[in-house]
Amino acid sequence: MRLLLLLLLVPCLSVFSQNIQVVEKDSRTPIAGVAVYNTNKDKSGITDFDGYVDISKFSENEEITFQHISHSLLMIIKSEIQLNGNIVTLGSDANTLEEIVLSVAKFEQSKKDIPQKINSITSEDITFRNPQTSADLLKSSGSVFIQKSQLGGGSPLIRGFSTNRLLIAVDGIRFNTAIFRGGNVQNVISIDPFSIERTEVVLGPGSVVYGSDAMGGVMNFYTKKPKFSFVEGVSFSGNATARYASASNEKTGHIDFNIGLKEWSFLTSA
Repeated sequence: MRLLLLLLLVPCLSVFSQNIQVVEKDSRTPIAGVAVYNTNKDKSGITDFDGYVDISKFSENEEITFQHISHSLLMIIKSEIQLNGNIVTLGSDANTLEEIVLSVAKFEQSKKDIPQKINSITSEDITFRNPQTSADLLKSSGSVFIQKSQLGGGSPLIRGFSTNRLLIAVDGIRFNTAIFRGGNVQNVISIDPFSIERTEVVLGPGSVVYGSDAMGGVMNFYTKKPKFSFVEGVSFSGNATARYASASNEKTGHIDFNIGLKEWSFLTSA
């Protein structure tokens, strides 16, 4: 009986060992969307959200190519991957695409083609800085001054202009309104920083595109978008955060969950 169970277990181990993971060389973070194919391009695959891909269809001595838009091309023999613990590392490509921004003309433009000064805060920056509020996120960029009369405050100032001359937008939709009373009477703390994918801060007038209340600058927050599945069937991914700070008696909790298929996807964040 034990021999029979052992014989049934060995094929299972062999199948699971064909799943490899593709990670970034320096940060060791998984890379999704890596194209995996052989020399004749008659066998292929693509990594999922966690960087995993099944290479059981490739033969042991077959050369496999790993290609991603922002990383260097890698060609390696399948047997060498197994010797490396089923881990493939890709280095960043020095000739990656220029950063794309949306805040100036409401459509994608290369940052180098825009005359205005724009500071971008990426999702990696948000994760690294781990801000308490969106006000702290803007403050950490170094381009926005935040006035706090209390721990729950967070009124932004850009180049001396207060919130009645600044525009705050979420996914391109106006968040604040033009008011006649001067001073910092509006804040950004009601925007969940953990639900933000990217933030763009336009330093200087944006009145041509956004109206007169954007005289001092624009702060555009772009929320996370649902992600489709790279594999057959349903893919699940999520993040959870819990934090307590005794100095300010802070209690923070956040969770987001993504369900994706080939043609539809769903994201919830709270």
